[in-house]
Amino acid sequence: MTSATRRFLLTLAILMTTIVVVVLIFVTRPQANVEMRQPGITRVEVTEVVRRDLLPSVTSTGVLRPRQVASLRFEVAGELSAREVEPGEAVSEGALLLRLDNEDYRDTVNETESQLAETRATLERDGALLKLARENRQLAEREYQRLEQLGKGSLASVSTRESARQQLINLQSEEARLAFSQQSGQARLARQQAAHNRARRNLERTRLLAPFSGRINRVMVEVGDYVQGSSPVLELIDDAALELDVAVSGDVAAALTLGQALKVNVDGRQVDGELVALQIDPDPQTHTHPLRIRIPGQGLLPGQLGRVDLPLRPRRGVLVVPAAAVLREEGKYFVFLVRGNRLQRRQVVPGLRHGEWLLLQQGVEQGDILVARDVEVLSQDTEVQVEPNGKLP
Repeated sequence: MTSATRRFLLTLAILMTTIVVVVLIFVTRPQANVEMRQPGITRVEVTEVVRRDLLPSVTSTGVLRPRQVASLRFEVAGELSAREVEPGEAVSEGALLLRLDNEDYRDTVNETESQLAETRATLERDGALLKLARENRQLAEREYQRLEQLGKGSLASVSTRESARQQLINLQSEEARLAFSQQSGQARLARQQAAHNRARRNLERTRLLAPFSGRINRVMVEVGDYVQGSSPVLELIDDAALELDVAVSGDVAAALTLGQALKVNVDGRQVDGELVALQIDPDPQTHTHPLRIRIPGQGLLPGQLGRVDLPLRPRRGVLVVPAAAVLREEGKYFVFLVRGNRLQRRQVVPGLRHGEWLLLQQGVEQGDILVARDVEVLSQDTEVQVEPNGKLP
């Protein structure tokens, strides 16, 4: 037998074997068992529409800030000669914080003081001279009046009278000059006194004092720096009390009063706070009411986050259901009422939410039984079976 014949016979045997295997698989395949199943019944948990008293609240979060922050600056310019404090240091009201070189300001005080002394001496001298001039003028008037009474007959009498008249005029002129000098000296003294007071204030302004007790937050200058009067040099904060600023809606603001006690949560710690400010007219941009809550600063730092629960107006005897029982779809709200073993989808009008409860304003009545949860997969007229003990408390 040739090799070609052997290859042909081998190929034929493989082909026949394959055909036999395929036939056996087809003959021995399992028969399809077609069974019609009844549609399943959805099992649901239900709850009852009840009336409850709600004490709702909203939570607001903000950043704690110092009760008072002051950006301090010198009112005069000069070179910084002393830096008495550092950031974080506690200071008392009136404590010295920074000091400028004050030699020029001290010289100005001394100069204005000497000018005052000179002007006062001049006024004292002019006052004495004016008193003498007034007495001399009075004597001259009496002498002139005496000569007038002696008669006007003789030439000697006329000459003497004219001389007395001329002397009286001279004395009156001197009295007027001294009176004007006295008045102008008083005005000059007032100007010099104002300049002296200003020089003394400027000398005092070379010392920067703490306007209130607090803690140094920042110092922006070093010894040797030339400081301009308009430049901030130090920031002082009052961290004995911290304040939490938040903005709330009108219904929240309407339920609050100044002085009301509130609880503030800071890093899990409950702190007693007091409502110290509430803006009645809302912000025209945000339409919210800013408010401020003050808390003790002990153990707390500015910049920490604070969370406060703000009470709303209590709702008495309102209809509520679990929030999970309400389906929101295309901006509308629905619940599924259980009627026998069928569902009825009904539109409702929700109110505020408090915890797991949602207030319903319209659409249901007290005692209605409805599906409590997993309402997203339900539809109108679905057949359901209530779970044993399916009413939620």
